[in-house]
Amino acid sequence: MKRQQTLEAIEDNATMLVLDRGFDDVTIDDICAGAGISKRTFFNYVESKEVAVVGPGPRTPTEAEGADFLATLHDDFFAVALDLVIRLFGEHDNTAPGLPQELRRRRKCIRADHPKLAMQHFARVHQTREALEELLADYLRRWPSAQRLQDVPEAEAITIVGVLLTAVHQGSRAWHDMDSASSAAFNDCCKKALNDIFLIKGGSTE
Repeated sequence: MKRQQTLEAIEDNATMLVLDRGFDDVTIDDICAGAGISKRTFFNYVESKEVAVVGPGPRTPTEAEGADFLATLHDDFFAVALDLVIRLFGEHDNTAPGLPQELRRRRKCIRADHPKLAMQHFARVHQTREALEELLADYLRRWPSAQRLQDVPEAEAITIVGVLLTAVHQGSRAWHDMDSASSAAFNDCCKKALNDIFLIKGGSTE
């Protein structure tokens, strides 16, 4: 079984079982039996039952990603920062070529029915936010000509990350409403949301 097919089988069975029985009454063994895989194979694809059910959520930048981001004075710092945020928040959806609409619908229902799972996701968002704020502040200290605000780099980094996360949140909502959603579509939705933020304020997207 190909990697994508195996992952889809895990997610499919995990979400169906949890919707039917509830999160606490489903075991990893149950998911493995439904997917026709071993527990060893399960952990080769996902790190926990929670990830199989609701997805891994956002991640923090790797050391290599951070070093690459800091190494260059970017012509369009804001656009490069948005691309980084989209990678951290958008590549966890395993869309190749697209995350099935039914699976996205199930996960939305599961998050609504299980507040603890939603809180775990929020904790990951907070960790990612802090890591991004620190990285962007480091960038602005290294490349002070990139600053746009008359403020300390830390304050500007907090503002930028707040705007970018809002765009990704709005883009994610639009993406979840699509009939067939790919990683490329997620990217487009987030960039459109950021453009909309500028337009509402009366700015230019050029």
